[in-house]
Parts: sequence; structure tokens; C-alpha cells
Amino acid sequence: MNFEWPALPDSFWYYVAFAYGAIVGSFLNVVIYRLPLGKHLSKPASHCPNCNHIITFWENIPLLSFLFLRARCSDCKEPISWRYFCVELFTACFWTLLYHSIVLPYQPLTTCNFIFTALIAALLIALVFIDLDHFLAPDELTWFVVALGLGRDLACGVIAASQHEWARFSQDYLYFGWLPVSLVGAACYGGLLFLVSFVGFIVYARQPQESLSQIIRRFFIEESPLETTTEKGMALVGADKSPDEPSAEDSASTPPRLALSPLFLTSLSFLAMAPMFPLWAALFLVIPLAAFFVMTRRSDEAPLATLLRFGRSDDLGLPASANAEIAAAAAEADEFARETETGQHGAMGLGDVKLALGLGAILGPGMAILSLVFATFLGAVVGGGLALLRGRNMKYGVPFVPFMAAGAMIVMCFGPQMVESYKKLAFPQKEDSLHLDVRSPRTRRRMGLPPLKPGQ
Repeated sequence: MNFEWPALPDSFWYYVAFAYGAIVGSFLNVVIYRLPLGKHLSKPASHCPNCNHIITFWENIPLLSFLFLRARCSDCKEPISWRYFCVELFTACFWTLLYHSIVLPYQPLTTCNFIFTALIAALLIALVFIDLDHFLAPDELTWFVVALGLGRDLACGVIAASQHEWARFSQDYLYFGWLPVSLVGAACYGGLLFLVSFVGFIVYARQPQESLSQIIRRFFIEESPLETTTEKGMALVGADKSPDEPSAEDSASTPPRLALSPLFLTSLSFLAMAPMFPLWAALFLVIPLAAFFVMTRRSDEAPLATLLRFGRSDDLGLPASANAEIAAAAAEADEFARETETGQHGAMGLGDVKLALGLGAILGPGMAILSLVFATFLGAVVGGGLALLRGRNMKYGVPFVPFMAAGAMIVMCFGPQMVESYKKLAFPQKEDSLHLDVRSPRTRRRMGLPPLKPGQ
């Protein structure tokens, strides 16, 4: 029995992917806000963080409700963070790009691959914002990525067996006809980052006079280093501070933090749509910009100042609220950022390693390493740029999850095309003399044949 899609135009499925992406993006906003604070994801119902107004159905329609409400709560009229709109828009656009890159032409296995890859991409978006806000990669999300990455091969195997597609499945998802690509990818990417985390912890977090066995034990058991304690009971980690560590004045100040502006997020949405709709893709940047200008411009503000504010990230932090939990979470993240600049937590957290397991599983070993190359390059550029601009040691203070996500999402959409382009550039195919165009004048001269007469 052959698998057949209903007789619907291709454009219909682009709309479906966009709509479902926006819906998932709306839920991601809940995850980003509630999960790090330890709140239940469904209870209580969605509400305004300022006045606790329960959001009704018509106020919760992805993208549209935000515009209809003019980015303000319908009850207390307090501004709503533009993060909500931008997350919904980018998730919708990226799901559409994934559909275009993975599903076409329609095959049962590519459709299954798209579903699992799109879900992982959604989790990556949530992890990016949580890590930027809290320096945290929750186990609930990272292990879910691992489960989806490994489950993709299992689901595709079941479909292949039922649809008589085992030959294609064996070619794309198995090594030697029996070893799942996901297991090899998880072992390669996860093992590599575990090695980086382990060695980095020993090199950067090791305390004076701490033996190798003690630092290894502390890496696995997460014990506190044996250091002199202050009168407040806090450990003085790295009391013998090296010249590269931040000064006491720097440590007391708020550390620089990465953040994503509305302009950056809508630009990513534009870039995601450009390969499919080059003439209309600009609307995904122009419409949010125009809406921001109309909804947020103050009467005493110059038009240019409003447009420049669209490129700032002030509005994309934790949602404004009188709730003390949010302020405490932000302060805790700032403290963690200060600690990371001293190397107290090593070079990389185990949350990054767990995420690498899932990304390696969904991408496979080759594409996973390619995504790591992109992640390392982007991290080096951004971290080095911040160090120059801020005049501050950013060696350990930049979360790596956003760059891992960026590298993975680039490879998800364009990885195979990049590999093919590189092969053609690095290993050009020699011209096959058996398939030459004998009507070409150049070919006939090389073969010693007379030129063709007119009409031949």
C-alpha cells in the first residue's frame, strides 16, 4: 500500500506548518516563563503577570491577539513583552522553513523526520531564552530532546516497515544495516562535549592545593570546594585570584548578559522565509517594525528614536511583574554569571552535554560535528565582540546553549546542501569523455571532427 497525500496544493501545507509553529510558539512562551521558576505549566491558567487577569481565548490567539491588544493587557493596560510575539513569529517561520527543507518531496520518512525535528527545534528555542535569562538548561527539556532524537529513528523504522520503505530507511538511518545513526551521533557529539566539560572543569575550577582525585570527585558529585568561608557562610572560591579574573568592583556590578532584540528576532524570521518567498519575506520584518512603531511610540519621542528602540533588547527580559520570584531569579542568574567569569563552574555545564546527546541523535554524527563548528565559531565571534565592547572578561560568562541551538538549526535546514556544495568545490568531477556533446564546436575540435554544417 503506497502512501499518498490528499490532493491539496503544496502551499496549503506551508500554511499548516506556519500555523502550528505559531501555536507551539505560544506554548513556548509559557515554558520559558514558568519552567525556570518552578511553576506548573498549565495551572493556573494563562494570566497577566501584573494584574493576574485571566487571558481569554480571543486574547490568546497566536500573533493576532498581540496585535489586536496593541501589546497591552486588556485589563490593567500594562505593556506586554514583545518577546511573546517574536517567539511565536520566529517559531512559525522556522517550522515553515523546516517543512520546505525536509519534507519536500513528500515521503513518509521525511514527514516523520520533519515532525521530530520541528519539535526539537521548538525545544531549542525555549532553551535559548531560558539559558539567556537564567544560565540554566532544564533537565526536563534536555532529556526530552534526547528522547525525541532517539525516538525519531524508532518511529521512522516502524513507518518504513509498514510502508515497505525499509531499503530507504536502512540507507538513511542505519549504519551497516543495523546500527542506528542516532546512537552514533549522540555518542560523538555528547562524548565530545563531555570531554570538553570534564577537562575544562579540571583546568579552570581546580582550587589551590586540590588534588586531581578531589577535583574529579567534585566534578561528578558536585561538592563545594574546600575554601575559607565568609561571615555570611558563602564560599570564597578562587581566593587567590589570578590577574585574568574580574576585580571586586566588577564582581559587585551587574555582569553583561546576552539578550535578543525584537529587530534581531524578526530579522531571523525574515531570513527563514526568504528562501521560500523572496518577494514577501520582507513583510515579516516590516509588519512587526510598523506595529512596534505605532504601538510603543511616545508623544515626546522622535520617530528615529522609536525605530532605534526596536533594535534594543530592554523589552525582552523577564516579564515585568511585582512578583518577587522574578527579581530573585534574575539576581541568582547575575550571581551565577559573576561566578562563571572566575571559572568556578568550569568551561561548560553538563546541561550542554545532555543537549548535545539529543542534537547528535537527531542530526547524526557528521551533521552534529558541522553544527558544533558553527556553534564554536558563533560563540567565539560573539564572546570576543562582547569582550572588546564591554572591556570585561567574558571568557566564561557566555552561555553556550544559544550557539549550540543556532548551529543545529542552521544544519537542520541547510546542512546537506552545504556538504554537497563543499564536495563539488573540493572534489570537482572530471569531464566524462563518454558523455560529451558531440555537437559542441569545442568538443568536435578536441576530437578532430569537422564542424557541423548549417542544418545538421
